[in-house]
Amino acid sequence: MSGLGRFISRLIDLFTNLGGIFIIVMMIHITVDVILRYFFHSAVEGTIEIVSNYYMIIIGFLSLCFTEEKNRNISVELVTDMMPKWLQRHLEGFSYLFALVIFGFLAVRTFIEAGKKQAVGAFVTQGTSDVIIWPAYYIIPLGCVLVLIVVAYKLACYVTGSESGLNEKLEDADPSAEYGVPQ
Repeated sequence: MSGLGRFISRLIDLFTNLGGIFIIVMMIHITVDVILRYFFHSAVEGTIEIVSNYYMIIIGFLSLCFTEEKNRNISVELVTDMMPKWLQRHLEGFSYLFALVIFGFLAVRTFIEAGKKQAVGAFVTQGTSDVIIWPAYYIIPLGCVLVLIVVAYKLACYVTGSESGLNEKLEDADPSAEYGVPQ
């Protein structure tokens, strides 16, 4: 199973890097817009709409699988840290099952919503032009499906007792950990 885990980690790396590329593209887009506004009293039309309806959605939802792979979602272990290790392990398995149900529901529901937005040709008007936004609605179910893949795989590893093979160490992704910077 660890071979499948390594493949899933490479898939996650691909989408995480894609999200990183969109961060750079967004920065360039905003910078060009600011320079044009400041120096030439002109603007890149639709910047706010493109940033909020495309870049932010892509960056946010494509990185969800990364946080799940690295076990870096927001969590509060106030009570669970005091429980026996065997119970903590079973709670972790239950959390995988719970996340599978929730993200499965989100993936289906957001895919249906994306289809509705595509059917009506959803757009926003900015100035004198329309910015088509329906394609961005498909990023949300894609992000949910990527999380589903990770959670389903973690649940399968939990049930079978197998090593995951996922790249779960944050140090691999955090350059500051290499230099001993405290978290």
